[in-house]
Amino acid sequence: MMVKDNFSRTGIFLALNYCLSLFICSFFLLFAGSHPLGLAFAALALVSNTAMIYAPLALAAALLSFFAAGRAVLAFLAGALQLALITDISIYKIFHFHLNSMALNLVLTPGGLESLDQGWLTKALFVLAAVLAFGAQWYFLRLSPRLAAGLTRRRVLAAAGALLLCVLADKGLFAWGSLTDSVHITRNGQLFPLYQKVSVRSFASRYLGVKLDSEVDAGIDPRYSGLDYPKVALRTELPARPLNVLLIVVDSMRYDMLSPETMPETWALGKKAAVFRNHYSGGNCTRFGVFSLFYGLYGNYWFHMLGERRGPVLLDVLKEQGYDLRLFSASKLSFPEFNKTCFVEVPRSGIYDEPAGTDGALRDRDISEKFMEYLKARDPKKPYFSFIFYDASHGSYDYEPAFEKFKPSAAVNLLRLNKDNVLPLFNKYKNSIHYDDHLIGRILKTVRETGGMKDTVIVVAGDHGEPFFEKGYYGHNQAYSEEEVRVPLLFYRPGRAPAVVNAVTSHLDLPAALLGLAGVKNPPSDYSSGRDLFAPGDREFVTSFSWDTAAIIRGGETLVMPLEAYRGGVTVYDGAYQEAGKERVKVFTPLLLSFQAEAKKFSKN
Repeated sequence: MMVKDNFSRTGIFLALNYCLSLFICSFFLLFAGSHPLGLAFAALALVSNTAMIYAPLALAAALLSFFAAGRAVLAFLAGALQLALITDISIYKIFHFHLNSMALNLVLTPGGLESLDQGWLTKALFVLAAVLAFGAQWYFLRLSPRLAAGLTRRRVLAAAGALLLCVLADKGLFAWGSLTDSVHITRNGQLFPLYQKVSVRSFASRYLGVKLDSEVDAGIDPRYSGLDYPKVALRTELPARPLNVLLIVVDSMRYDMLSPETMPETWALGKKAAVFRNHYSGGNCTRFGVFSLFYGLYGNYWFHMLGERRGPVLLDVLKEQGYDLRLFSASKLSFPEFNKTCFVEVPRSGIYDEPAGTDGALRDRDISEKFMEYLKARDPKKPYFSFIFYDASHGSYDYEPAFEKFKPSAAVNLLRLNKDNVLPLFNKYKNSIHYDDHLIGRILKTVRETGGMKDTVIVVAGDHGEPFFEKGYYGHNQAYSEEEVRVPLLFYRPGRAPAVVNAVTSHLDLPAALLGLAGVKNPPSDYSSGRDLFAPGDREFVTSFSWDTAAIIRGGETLVMPLEAYRGGVTVYDGAYQEAGKERVKVFTPLLLSFQAEAKKFSKN
């Protein structure tokens, strides 16, 4: 009987805390927008997500019920949870992402709160919140025995069933919203802490015949948007002679691949172009690397742009000016979801992303030939923008046999791969880059033959790099060493003198350079986190992003910070990508302030 009473009191105690957590987390609804569907989903997700947060606490509570001191421990855990939720709300309001060690480091560093214009009053409010959170536990402990008397099995099952239905409805609604591109649902997918998204896209594509690369209705009614992008309307003076734009991106091409031995064709173009020697990708993987090239924004905005199906102002401007938009990709543009972000405004008829071929080399050759056919047949009176994305140098490092220049070249069992046996694989990678350089040469030859060198801007870049144990690990999307995020960038513009630029630049700087040529008069800060590629002076730092981490790179040091709570602490690495010591984190604190300001600059709330 006593065990049953303990369970009843514990259940009531958890229910009271659950209601308090619902109240606290309801403040996230202020960031949910005003569209009825979005608000309905957010309200359902509020109930569901809070229930899922309480699931592990309920398991702990069941175990603690058997111990005399269990209720005190449970009260402490519940109070800590309430305080964590209050802190998360505060951090979300400031940074626009949830509680993580980067934000805590900034808040806990001496002077950090003051630098955020949060002084003694904020500290006093935190103490008050702690008193209220733990005071509530004392009250709930006293109240729960009285309420437990009216608890019945039927009521417990009804409450549990209702919460289960809410969870199922929430996950089902998000899956439906993701599948049907309902922006009012998808834009709120990161609203609540620890929210778990459910997607049925692969299942629907494989078994239900749903096409994932069909055209998407771009954008969202500004009344319901959570974005303030661009900050102000763009002012444009149409150029007398619009320039064509050809952007060629080679997957995984790192900075030291640009050499006369590995890339002779691109090297020759560099003699007529601006070559950026200290250029960094905005991401350590394709998703964030390409995103930063087109938007000029920090990678955390990927999720907002995807949620609202919002394209970059770069392509908005070119489309308004009558450009023929053409995309040639060796890999599907539906994953990553570039068809719902970077290229959401490009008609499906202008996209060629299902090339023929059984490997990357054959697919790269196919898209090259398709682009050259387009170039010869297009209307020369209409300017064009073309994006060519090569994939042979990604993963399997494919190339045609005639381009095996670097030897020994062979695939290596990745389970047995190490720094001592990596050379054949590294040579295979170099051969794949060498092969794509050959295809770039063919394209440049066709551009010359059709007179395009007189009226075409040509940009060649890597989306990110590829390490081969130089810093102790292999493969991208792992860290932020220079082998992973430093890439070549060449910018050819008719009439501009060739140059070698040694200043530090970023993918974030490309949209401003192209929009300037398109006649946009706004400063880059109105629509970008970057600046013009050719702007004089040194920049303070560059940033790079992944799924749940980001990096600030400056002066040979790299600060890596988590964007999610589960990713651990903030770490600074030196030039050899070794941990530099905790004291170096303090040096980056002023940069963290600039980072957080830019990370939420284009959000409304």
